[in-house]
Amino acid sequence: MLEVGNGGLTTSEERAHFSLWCMLAAPLLAGNDLRHMTKEANDILTNKEMIAIDQDAFGKQGYLIVDKNDYQVFMKPLSNGETAICLFNRGDATKDVTVNWNDLKIGSDFKLRDVWKHADNGTTTTSFKASIPKHDVVVLRLSRK
Repeated sequence: MLEVGNGGLTTSEERAHFSLWCMLAAPLLAGNDLRHMTKEANDILTNKEMIAIDQDAFGKQGYLIVDKNDYQVFMKPLSNGETAICLFNRGDATKDVTVNWNDLKIGSDFKLRDVWKHADNGTTTTSFKASIPKHDVVVLRLSRK
């Protein structure tokens, strides 16, 4: 079961934990006491955009495409030709990353949506830059322009 809301993890770690489960299309079974969870845990467990990635109709599991020391990138194919990308900082310090979409073999015809910020965030016509706190993630949903 998910460890979100059980204590012992920071909010960043809970967000990363939930995101990775969603990228892997895992069953989302809350393992915490729903009556006594923090607002942060509730926000994580009820993020409809992340849940939509987990439960996408295409039914495909995400997979690791970049593994460089303390930084990983996961990709999950979604229905309607969309894709989810999870940038995961496993390190103990904030990591500045630049994603060159050509390196990931992703074309320039996608718009980006930051799933945790619930905000559109550019397109794949230019590189994507982010500063990811330690043990945290950035999850992007790529959809056709």
